[in-house]
Amino acid sequence: MQCTLSQSSSVLGNRGPSHYAAFALDIDILLLKTNICGLAFTCLWSVIFDSLLTLREGSLLYKYWKDIPVELKTDFYFFNWTNPEDFYNLSAKPRFEEIGPYTFWQSEKKVNISWNDNGTVTFRVEKYWRYESGNLNDTIVTMNPVPVGASYILRNWNYFIKKGIFIALHPIFRNLQITKTVGELLFEGYPEPLIKIARAIPLFAKHNFPNWDRFGWVYSRNGSSEFEGTFTMGTGVNSTFGQIDSWSGYQRTPFFNSPCNEVYGSAGQFFERNLKKDSVKVFSTDLRRSVNLTFDREEIVAGVVGYRYIVDDRLLDNGTIYPENRCFCNGDCLPSGMLNLSNTRHGYPLFLSLPHFYRADPYYANLIDGVKPDSNIDEFSVTIEPITGIPVKADAKIQASFFVQPIPGVLMFETAPKFMLPVIWTRQTFEIEGLYAVMLWILVNFSVICISIGISMVMLSLGTFSFITYKRHLAYLRQQKRLEFLKEQNIPLKTEFIQR
Repeated sequence: MQCTLSQSSSVLGNRGPSHYAAFALDIDILLLKTNICGLAFTCLWSVIFDSLLTLREGSLLYKYWKDIPVELKTDFYFFNWTNPEDFYNLSAKPRFEEIGPYTFWQSEKKVNISWNDNGTVTFRVEKYWRYESGNLNDTIVTMNPVPVGASYILRNWNYFIKKGIFIALHPIFRNLQITKTVGELLFEGYPEPLIKIARAIPLFAKHNFPNWDRFGWVYSRNGSSEFEGTFTMGTGVNSTFGQIDSWSGYQRTPFFNSPCNEVYGSAGQFFERNLKKDSVKVFSTDLRRSVNLTFDREEIVAGVVGYRYIVDDRLLDNGTIYPENRCFCNGDCLPSGMLNLSNTRHGYPLFLSLPHFYRADPYYANLIDGVKPDSNIDEFSVTIEPITGIPVKADAKIQASFFVQPIPGVLMFETAPKFMLPVIWTRQTFEIEGLYAVMLWILVNFSVICISIGISMVMLSLGTFSFITYKRHLAYLRQQKRLEFLKEQNIPLKTEFIQR
């Protein structure tokens, strides 16, 4: 009995030996590639991670940076002045009642984007507010900002010049207080011709008054990028991603004395990576200055561990407690807790604090009635995922007040009491959730995921290789036994069969 080619093919499963050799080679190459990919995932995850957190036009990160998909809930609260008739009665404290909230949703997008050769990107921020709730026809009684602003600007002028100006303007400055609707005080604005008049007077040129004929706290800001200024920020290419390089062309702003005028820190949307439990730095367009937020505690937000940072006493001091902060005074070094922004607001006596004078010297709250600080309501905080530097939660609050004081030569304020008159406070909140929380969780755990995938691929390739080697060895042993059997039966063999 002869062993024909067909007989040998049946032993091999109806396939030729060359086919099996090629198949075995393909398997080996595939396992090698899997092993290499696994090692790449294990060793190169940091390179991949860095590339994900580098801002490039057209990238996924760019998409979310350019058009922020999360809206900020914005609540406005007003302080209604209930006894303006007692303004000159020094035995009666000014009394206020809080009215609100009036809720809007704020969104923003980057516009006028240009990429620079040094690895930075220059852009502007365009903000929009969408009305949600609260009766915008509610009326509020507050201090008339025009006479209080004019008196503060002229406070150090010659006595007779001040007196002459205010006598001439007395018909316009008839009312110390105004009554306006919430809508007028916010986005609509109300007619105020004195802004344009002041702009036309050469004596006031240095204050650079806006070309408005209306006044409102956020008038002309809805859908505009003018107030926010121009940012230049690192992209992560030869620069630190998310960190501000300059603001409106300034690396030192003209609003404060050195070194308080330095521009540094986060541009607002992304913070430094690998944060520590000490402080973070951010540039605030509202304050026109950089600020340091202090670590408070860890907290978990949507399954992600974050570091919570707050505004502390040092940030709010004007040098009365921390001498190095004296350069923030701008001529009025008041008790701690108030930030003098007069130089940033065309000379108006605008001072910012936390709501209800929280963390401020008790001096301010003691001079008025109806305003009491509460840490559960008034704390300013932002929670940041420390590995990526991405904010996961924010509860930002700020209050604006007018600084009222007696000013010789200005009839309306010659016998005025000295106090901070609270006007408005705002609260902005957001918390990451849904798909964005999942994406951030993946990014935070990227190293673990990559290393796990890499080790799994290496182990899979090694296991598969071991299994195939074992199966080949068994097949070889079975073949050897068959050959020995055929030899014992004296059955002729074809050469190629023996070789295989």
